[in-house]
Amino acid sequence: MPADRVRCFAALLASTLLILGLSVAPFAAAPAHAVDPRYATLTITEITPSTVTSVGEDEVRVRGRLTNTFDRPISNLQIRLQRGARVATAVALRTSLMAPSTNYSVLSAPLTLEDTLAPGQSTEFELSAPLSAPNGLQIDTTGVYPLQLSASGVPESGGTVQVAQSRTQLPVVSLPANARRAAAFTGAVGDGDSRLGRDGSVAPDTSAPAALTLIWPLAAPPQLAPGILGGGTEPVRLISDQLAGSLAPEGRLGAQLEALEKAADGLDPRVAAGLCVAVDPDLLVTVHGMTLGYEVSSDPANPTSSTKPGTGREAAEAWMAKLRTLAEELCITALPFAQAGLDSLATIGDEHLATTAVTGASDIVDALLGVESLRGVTIPAVGTLSASGRDVLAAHNQQAAVASSAVEPERLTASGRYRSGPVALQTYDLPITAALGAVGTQPVVPSILPSWQQPTLDDESPVSRRQAAVAALAFPMLAVPDTPTDDAADSVTGRSAFVMPPTYWSPTVDDALGLLNAADLLLASGTAEPLGLRELTAQLPAASTDTRLVTPGDVEPLVAQGFPISAADAAAVRENLTLSGALEGSLVKSPNLVATPQSYLAPLREDALRAVATPQSQTLAQTRALRSLRINAVTATLDRMKQSVALLDPGGRYTLASERSPLLLIVRNDLALPVRVRMDIQAPDALNVGDVGVQEIPPMGTRQIQIPTRASTSERATVEISMLTSTGVPLSEPISLSIYSNAYGKPLFWITIVAGVLLVLLTARRLWHRFRGKPDPADEDRPEPDADSLRLASAPYAERVERARENPEAPPQPPAGDRENDV
Repeated sequence: MPADRVRCFAALLASTLLILGLSVAPFAAAPAHAVDPRYATLTITEITPSTVTSVGEDEVRVRGRLTNTFDRPISNLQIRLQRGARVATAVALRTSLMAPSTNYSVLSAPLTLEDTLAPGQSTEFELSAPLSAPNGLQIDTTGVYPLQLSASGVPESGGTVQVAQSRTQLPVVSLPANARRAAAFTGAVGDGDSRLGRDGSVAPDTSAPAALTLIWPLAAPPQLAPGILGGGTEPVRLISDQLAGSLAPEGRLGAQLEALEKAADGLDPRVAAGLCVAVDPDLLVTVHGMTLGYEVSSDPANPTSSTKPGTGREAAEAWMAKLRTLAEELCITALPFAQAGLDSLATIGDEHLATTAVTGASDIVDALLGVESLRGVTIPAVGTLSASGRDVLAAHNQQAAVASSAVEPERLTASGRYRSGPVALQTYDLPITAALGAVGTQPVVPSILPSWQQPTLDDESPVSRRQAAVAALAFPMLAVPDTPTDDAADSVTGRSAFVMPPTYWSPTVDDALGLLNAADLLLASGTAEPLGLRELTAQLPAASTDTRLVTPGDVEPLVAQGFPISAADAAAVRENLTLSGALEGSLVKSPNLVATPQSYLAPLREDALRAVATPQSQTLAQTRALRSLRINAVTATLDRMKQSVALLDPGGRYTLASERSPLLLIVRNDLALPVRVRMDIQAPDALNVGDVGVQEIPPMGTRQIQIPTRASTSERATVEISMLTSTGVPLSEPISLSIYSNAYGKPLFWITIVAGVLLVLLTARRLWHRFRGKPDPADEDRPEPDADSLRLASAPYAERVERARENPEAPPQPPAGDRENDV
């Protein structure tokens, strides 16, 4: 048939189907929920069993609710369960949920609903389908199978269409007894499946148990407001009060601990052996601050903005107490501080900052939880590792790390462990991470997951998403071959079942218990063996297969690297770090305060790590805006600290009492710790100013400093005085003084010398004349004393005083020697 005639026939067929009201299967790339127009929603409320084993019944029961969201009634409703082909790769765990309906070729018998659904009306239903029967799901081997629950009906004035659908997956660890399979049992060695039992049951595959290591992350986006000083000198301030709700028992973080608590009581000890709780130190620092009482900032960009009291103190106290109890029983390890991106740390290039993020994180966890956390392995937040990030780890003697399957090894290994330079890597499957991130109240999609692997989850119920997560958890134990081949389609993780949820995932208590119970079942079945993170860390250095570090396909490099910080922002962070380090060096520990210079400025260094936190859902523009906010807030606080230590300006004019009078200055310190300062004084040559050295200014107070000076002139001298810390940081604004002195300089010196010489000469002349018995020529014009004056001069002192009272206009002037004799 010619091609044009074929095209015409296809167009005619499509038109006929459209006229008859029949639905056409969506394209392969269409999402699983592409039902257009939208007629109804199909909600799965229960699937039994969630994991198929040989001890259960040979059927699957699904309960759900169908709701008419159309504007007209829908009648002739039928619901059926469909199955797709067994999932063969980890990627198919997500893509099978996006496949066209034609891929779900195995159909169960339909369930017919008698009622007609009016607009907005709902109806409950229960559907059962045999596992292995021809009219059921026809499952005869273990593995993970995609399921589609579909509903068809007839909208008013229309034909039969598919009105709603929902998808999930079903893990099959083993199969119960089945008459059809029992009839095929021969018992001969090597005949068919050796796991087939006489009753038709299929045993689990325990020939090569997967090594199960389950990481349980506890983290939250940074919540501490930037630019707040520590050591208890300022109130703890948060950017919002969202963490209060998250820490509550019904919140995201509270539910995780509640689930771990419940599971710890009745869980198989082997589950606990393979489980390790990975805690973000920044979360612990924040929650600990909340237990001391905290405030919520009205403007996170302004460290001095108004606040309101926080409401989560009690929730924080209960959460921390619960975590400390669990930490005594479970493995605890530290995530990088604030989920700081390793590539950003490499760009900043600050050794101390990288140390705090990578190795110092464990010290914080140990101090706040009172345990000894597991060290030696790094879990990057973004899930990938670049060459620069690897070099950061190597520089801090971190020889083991965890990364997703974004690697290209020389050959595949059963353990999924490889080596990139000096760092050994344990790989994990990103689609499993995505499936676990989809559970809970706030589904999280890993930023490095390609869009073509992410199904639409808007219409999926919590139960369907939980069921898919359980299936993804079971997949490595059920589907991965013992020895990987060189086929690129095979998983690089091999027989490893290293399970790493997104760090900000939000499982409910039911979700968490469902996952832990599934892990318990898999271990009990023998398809998995626990491998603790401590044992895995000890084994990682033995990895010898080299691998290239690559960016996941269809993912922007910036996204794969966790949105590394820009060069301009990195320069601003370095400047802030240098300044805070210099200020810390000038501060002094006060015996009256708990705060130390280190704890006082530690939040500002931690703010640098929060600024490079790996985003989970923000766009690049949002990430840059948050980074600028934190960097600018720290800059503002450092500027405020410099202005908090200042010289009190005496008014611009200062007069010295003498040429050697000291210059008196008052220094104010509004910081919470004593600070050591020195003066930088610029004065003219006529004013010699001494150096007072380093002075210590008390906290929240003032101190008077005497600066020795020597003026050689009485002329006005302009002096510029600036103050610096002992480490050279300029403080406040310099002041300018006009200094005046009572010194008269060289003219006064020569006048004094001449006056002294004249005094000596005149005294010598008088003495010369007295020794010769001649009157001094200067006395020649004086009259001779009369007899009365001579008598009074020799009279007693009392008589002379009485005479002076009688004649006050001519008081007696007795010689000094006479007064002494009278006395």
